[in-house]
Formats: sequence, structure tokens, C-alpha cells
Amino acid sequence: MYRIFEKHAGAIVFVITIFVLFWLKNMLCMTKIESSLTDFLNIFSIFAGFLTTSISILYSIQDKDFIITAKTSGAYQDLLNLIYKAIGCCVLSIVAVIIAKLITVDSVKLIALSICFGALSAVILTGFLFIKLMCLNK
Repeated sequence: MYRIFEKHAGAIVFVITIFVLFWLKNMLCMTKIESSLTDFLNIFSIFAGFLTTSISILYSIQDKDFIITAKTSGAYQDLLNLIYKAIGCCVLSIVAVIIAKLITVDSVKLIALSICFGALSAVILTGFLFIKLMCLNK
């Protein structure tokens, strides 16, 4: 069960969020969502930079014992795949926010916000697993 959530965290959170947001649609303030989307645009640009930096760090410490251990167990490749997926989620979120800014329909804004929450969960999970791998060094 954990592996399924780990692989599809962004998509699962996206689906849950889209149902919740459309259910609460009449109670939401769209001007607040508009400003939140601008904030998400900035945040995901930073996250994409962080994730590409983490890939660089992983490639630069190939000779460390804990990286060799992680490679033999398969955790290293899983982490790289999660990082690449998280970068893709960041780019998708940036594109969704830009589209939501251009198209001023409320449902497009809600879909973009749902994509942002799904991407945020993917980035958090990836960051957590990256830190967990780095803690193996101790």
C-alpha cells in the first residue's frame, strides 16, 4: 500500500483535492485563489530548482558507501524516479497556473489549484525521501 501511495502521491492528492474544491466551490473566494495561484507559481519555480540541485548532489556523491548501498537495494533509482516525477509535477503546475491566469474561468482556477496541491504532495514526499537517504550517511 505504501509503495502505491509513494508512486502516485501527486495524482491521488490531485483527485481528492479536485473533488473537495468543486464540492466547496460556492463557499470559496476566487480572488484569494487567484493570489494563491500566483504564490504557487513562485513556489514551484523554487521547488524545480531545488529538485534539480538534489539530482546534481546525488550524481556528485556516487562514491559514498550509503549511495552504493542505496543503489544495490534499488532505493537510489526509486528516488531518482520520484525526483524526475516531482520536477514534471512542478512544470505541470507552472503551466496550469499560467493557463489559469490567462483563462479567467473559475473551474480552470480550481483545476489549476488542484494540480498545485498534487504537485506539492509529490515534492514533499520526494524531499522527505531525499532527506531520509542523506540520513543514512550518519
